[in-house]
Amino acid sequence: MKFKLICLFLLLTGFLAGFAQEVDVTNVAKVTILNPGLSYETRVGRFQTVYGQAFMNLSASYSYSSNMGSNSEFYFDPAATLQYRYYYNGGKRMEMEKRTEMNSMNYVAVISEVIFSKMRLTNDYFDESGRRGITRFGVAWGLQRNYKSRFSLDLNLGLGYMVAKGTTYNYSGQLKTKTVTTPTMMGQFNIGFWLNRKKEE
Repeated sequence: MKFKLICLFLLLTGFLAGFAQEVDVTNVAKVTILNPGLSYETRVGRFQTVYGQAFMNLSASYSYSSNMGSNSEFYFDPAATLQYRYYYNGGKRMEMEKRTEMNSMNYVAVISEVIFSKMRLTNDYFDESGRRGITRFGVAWGLQRNYKSRFSLDLNLGLGYMVAKGTTYNYSGQLKTKTVTTPTMMGQFNIGFWLNRKKEE
């Protein structure tokens, strides 16, 4: 009886291992339309990738004052991001007969990002006369779907920390440039098209 149980266990283990090996990540090149740019994702391990993107970051700000009224601004700023991603639900998606090709799975990521912008950091600071680097780093949850039609959807959301130079008034009323560090939201919503060569059906 014990021998039969051991054989059954080994057969099931081998079957599940073979099933799991059918799902993994691959290299993906994309052009993005929302946040226009180019990205490349490369496999570095089982369900693990490094994702890099150079893009134009869309930023928006809104302020309201009872004296000055409301003010809204939009910016397109040069930016770049580097991310480590771990895809965690490939097996489950395959069991549900959902697409896993081209890294069409959910992930958790460690993100670093730099945006070259003139925009103010908070209401206590001013718009800058020249672009300076705003560095953000943090962790996020995300999902990516690369469809057979080449359409690509990639979004993530998380928490992070921001470091940048900002200009404000000091205690004597003079303009002063300071290093600003503050918690921040991390997030990106990308739509675009993947560029890899299609596999033969």
